[in-house]
Amino acid sequence: MALAFAKPTGSTIIGLNIFSLPSIITVSSDVKNKTRKKSEEIIKQAEAISQKVNVPFTGITKISNNIGNTIITFAEKYGVDMIVMGSRGPDPESGIFLGSVANYVVNKSEIPVTVVK
Repeated sequence: MALAFAKPTGSTIIGLNIFSLPSIITVSSDVKNKTRKKSEEIIKQAEAISQKVNVPFTGITKISNNIGNTIITFAEKYGVDMIVMGSRGPDPESGIFLGSVANYVVNKSEIPVTVVK
């Protein structure tokens, strides 16, 4: 969806993938590295898709336990014109509801938000 908005306007996409780690337990550096690597792979896939249709793309991965706030803070800091995000996370049981992160961003962001199902 971000490509559909960006291509005709000549815009650049900033692909932001935020991953969180449990805060209740200590996570090994091996788990952190595997999680970071998976996040970076997702960004690389998005970059490859953008390159195929000639849309400039910058990929960023971050770690945060407050994903919604991190999205909004990032978007404000970098002057993003629009936030395009999925309606829910990877949890299949949450398929019928708007995800908590998407709900947070929609309700707290002053930047326009497009939620993609």
